[in-house]
Amino acid sequence: MPTVRVQGDRNVQYTEEAITAKYVYRTTRVKESKEEVIVGPVNVALRFRTLRKRAKCGLMMVGWGGNNGSTVTAGILANKHGLTWRTKKGVLHPNYFGSITQSSTLNLGMTSDMKEVFVPLKDVVPMINPNDLAIGGWDCSGMSLVDAMHRAQVLDVALQDALYEYMRDMKPLPAVFDLDFVAENQQERADNILSVQHKWEAVEKLRSDIRTFKKVHE
Repeated sequence: MPTVRVQGDRNVQYTEEAITAKYVYRTTRVKESKEEVIVGPVNVALRFRTLRKRAKCGLMMVGWGGNNGSTVTAGILANKHGLTWRTKKGVLHPNYFGSITQSSTLNLGMTSDMKEVFVPLKDVVPMINPNDLAIGGWDCSGMSLVDAMHRAQVLDVALQDALYEYMRDMKPLPAVFDLDFVAENQQERADNILSVQHKWEAVEKLRSDIRTFKKVHE
């Protein structure tokens, strides 16, 4: 799909580095008194600058080994590697249906022959492709993402089998664990816990994890 370019509008400028757009947000301000309600216009000038080169982006999830974390990771990897799997209804292919950025479209208007033109939202401005994300995170359970995916019982077994080689070496970092902030039923699987003396030490360890993650995936 070709990218979208605005032409002939002084409010939008393109350079090799960035797209700069000016926009006026029009709203109102209301004053109330016992006698009357006065409404007045308010214009707020905004300036948006979007870099055209997509930066490297990482996603570190809290509770990476939970149902949501393992399923999100599996979905991204299935799309990234173009995996297919058989079901009783036939061969299925991964997609990003349901994703606002990857699947929704924007109506730009009509061509000279009155044909409506819709473009994917992700092609309007440069956006990160989920397939390019560096993925990691923390979890109180130390089991691999493969085992977490099996435990979650969300995905078809054939898809789980196809994902095995991509997820078997993924393991969460030790997590901060405090029963005041997590469900009590999580305690029995909490075997991957940070050993710290106080909360500030935990903060510093998490910061160190993030710095290490960024360095590894530069």
